[in-house]
Amino acid sequence: MSQIRILQSNCIGCGTCVQLCPFEALSLVDAQAFVDHNRCVVCGSCVPVCPADAIVDDSLPDDVMPGDSMVDWSIPDEPDVKSIVKGNETSTFSGICVYAEHTDGALVPSVAEVIGAARQLTEGTGLPVSAVLLGSEIGHLTGELLELGVDEVWLVDSPNLQPYAEDAEARCMSELLAELKPAIVLGSGTRRGRSIFPRVAARLNTGLCADCISLSLDQDTGNLVVTRPAYGGSIVAKIVIPHQRPQMATIKEHVFRPASKVSAPSGTVRDMSSQIRVSKTVLEILEIVKGRADPANLLQADTIVAVGRGIKKAENLPLIYEFAGAIGASVGATRAAVDLGWIHPSHQIGQTGSIVKPRVYFACGISGALQHTVGMEEAETIVAINSDPNAPIFDLATYGIVGDLLEVIPAFMETLKAEKQQMS
Repeated sequence: MSQIRILQSNCIGCGTCVQLCPFEALSLVDAQAFVDHNRCVVCGSCVPVCPADAIVDDSLPDDVMPGDSMVDWSIPDEPDVKSIVKGNETSTFSGICVYAEHTDGALVPSVAEVIGAARQLTEGTGLPVSAVLLGSEIGHLTGELLELGVDEVWLVDSPNLQPYAEDAEARCMSELLAELKPAIVLGSGTRRGRSIFPRVAARLNTGLCADCISLSLDQDTGNLVVTRPAYGGSIVAKIVIPHQRPQMATIKEHVFRPASKVSAPSGTVRDMSSQIRVSKTVLEILEIVKGRADPANLLQADTIVAVGRGIKKAENLPLIYEFAGAIGASVGATRAAVDLGWIHPSHQIGQTGSIVKPRVYFACGISGALQHTVGMEEAETIVAINSDPNAPIFDLATYGIVGDLLEVIPAFMETLKAEKQQMS
């Protein structure tokens, strides 16, 4: 099994690898680098940055030096394009289609973001934007979709499309897309989007890219170019689906600007309910239990106090909650703090958590790994508290405080109390 190894005889304890590891898998123990193999994914990003050549990637062949490019010549030839698109030329596919997710009789907020992304793509192209609306007794939502600027709503209203009947919905959506042939299909990276889109992509034998943060159209080919973080945010990958159609992608929530309502909607509704076969779900819904509201409330938070491993132990969290309560903030966390079991996963911020854009963001004991910062770097003001003056988080911070957060935060609290007493 391949893994990252540290050559202790070479290691000089500089900490460069610790600062750059996107998964926080490296640490310094007695001035020597140490690998936590439970965290390490062998991405190899630490190998070329080590100034002492003390890090070895066992997955590299003996004749390949760290940092060298590797090409796998065993990749098979591209399959026949016509067989991929099931006998149809790619030119027969056109336009952009968005998945109109809804719950409890209302569109989810991210639908406006997906439509906004689609409308941005089509500016100056003349390409139509359509919306797929599937469900039972959901015709009243067509007007809202038209107000958001879609040119056509593809409606399938069937009693078989009950909430959580995702198998039936995926089959229905697959048939609808095969019939109407959009070139691009976009959805939101919600739990439901992540469930529906892979099923549809597999049934249509097409490509799918998840959690995209940027979209564009290639001017020469018209292909969709999607951008998403990879290797925990340490690199940004551009991905193209050149042959399969439709090109499918889900976008990260709260990244794209929501579509604004149009003053005079001119779109139309295309009712496909009688033309598309809708099978019954194989699932039996015994009971629907409404979950409690998101305890973190990060997406709507104006101020966030986030913690990382620098908080040292879960027993120190009450201080963070007290501070957050005093300034009216929500509490966030890094993946490391969540993985250690210190805090609920709903508080996680970063590539595998929430993407937030608060007015003020307190980073308490957070080193600044890219996997985390990709989720909070758009905050208007970032206040970083860290005992390590070389922590990467200070490169992002508007204000940086070098010190022990367990001493700095109580000082903040005392200042707040003093100001409140003066005001009273």
